[in-house]
Amino acid sequence: MSCRIRPEALEKDEFFGYQLLNGLNPMMIQRCSKLPENFLVTEEMVKDSLNGSNLEHEIEKGNIFLCDYKMLDGLVGNVVHDRQQYHTAPLVLLYCNPQGLMLPIAIQLGQTPGPENPIFLPTDPNHDWLLAKIFVRAAEFSMHESDFHLLRTHLLCEVFTMATLRNIPSIHPLYKV
Repeated sequence: MSCRIRPEALEKDEFFGYQLLNGLNPMMIQRCSKLPENFLVTEEMVKDSLNGSNLEHEIEKGNIFLCDYKMLDGLVGNVVHDRQQYHTAPLVLLYCNPQGLMLPIAIQLGQTPGPENPIFLPTDPNHDWLLAKIFVRAAEFSMHESDFHLLRTHLLCEVFTMATLRNIPSIHPLYKV
């Protein structure tokens, strides 16, 4: 039996939601009690994704979730081979459907709403929706590396290491560890 992921699975919204729940940063998913002011999702936009329900009702039931990558807003990407790289700071609205699947229902790639920063929906052309999900996955990785991995692992450990080296005598058992 092969453990490879088939390319067509990457296009499915169910797999995208599965990756968010079981991937690098499941802590990014927060229950949404109200939509952020900079995420102008309307009822009309998401009605096809809510199985006949409405957005306000699903928020009240606790079935709407949000991933907000605002920490990445304003970061400037590196220049690689003389080409500027770009970051996004997306907002992702998710719906936990009656089958328990976490599905993306709206993606905005930047923190500032407007015509230059549209909201992508599952009803958009397949390649547009897929590209929006790919940008979210890239932001997910950037967030993991900068916040959870670097800050909460390496830099946090460095504080304790330096405090130990500076304040505990070299013959102390903790110093040896």
